[in-house]
Amino acid sequence: MSYCVNCGVELSEELKACPLCHTPVYHPENAREEKEAVPVFPRERGEVDVIRNDVAVLFSVVLISTCLACGILNLLIFYGTLWSVYVIGGCGVLWVVSLPLILVKKPHPLLALLGDGMAVSLYCALISRFHPGKGWFLEVALPVVWFCVVFVGCFVGVAKKMKPSILANASLLFAEAGIFTVITELVLNRHFAGRFYLSWSAVTGICCAVIVAALITIIRRSGLREEVRRRMHI
Repeated sequence: MSYCVNCGVELSEELKACPLCHTPVYHPENAREEKEAVPVFPRERGEVDVIRNDVAVLFSVVLISTCLACGILNLLIFYGTLWSVYVIGGCGVLWVVSLPLILVKKPHPLLALLGDGMAVSLYCALISRFHPGKGWFLEVALPVVWFCVVFVGCFVGVAKKMKPSILANASLLFAEAGIFTVITELVLNRHFAGRFYLSWSAVTGICCAVIVAALITIIRRSGLREEVRRRMHI
């Protein structure tokens, strides 16, 4: 038998608080059981082990089903143009780009990037087969695609070997973006206008140059660098 520590009234064992003064009732046995009870959620963080081969098979089946469905619709119902060829080619590019990321836990970035560039080039070649135009595939598509592959490859290579800071990565990214836009416009103007000149890319290039200059200044000045890291939590 127990009594309330505040008003002294007799209490039954199942009460959680005194019925008169509402003082909480303390039971040493119940407290020990609650303390030793297993928590609802696990203390350690775990990860679900997903079988990569099964995910790759599911992803492939979805893409193949999409290709077959679009091909059947194109042949039987919407047969005015061969629009399904573009869908099938896009699914092929998506398969080549995504499959290494699914199957391999840490794929080699440069090899994966090379395969992506080849897949996009083949897709552009497929489009040029139906829309040859004025040689846009060789003069525009291939240079732009492989310039992009080279720039992304340089960024990935520098980030992997030198392991620069976030600010250094950002400065390199903006520098490459500015150069890439300038080269892209030069290629386009050479193809469509027959000469090299700059217009819109000059604006983006200058903006990227200003951002890069500011980032380099922050990196080289220790006070600014630490302040930016503290405020941005990097």
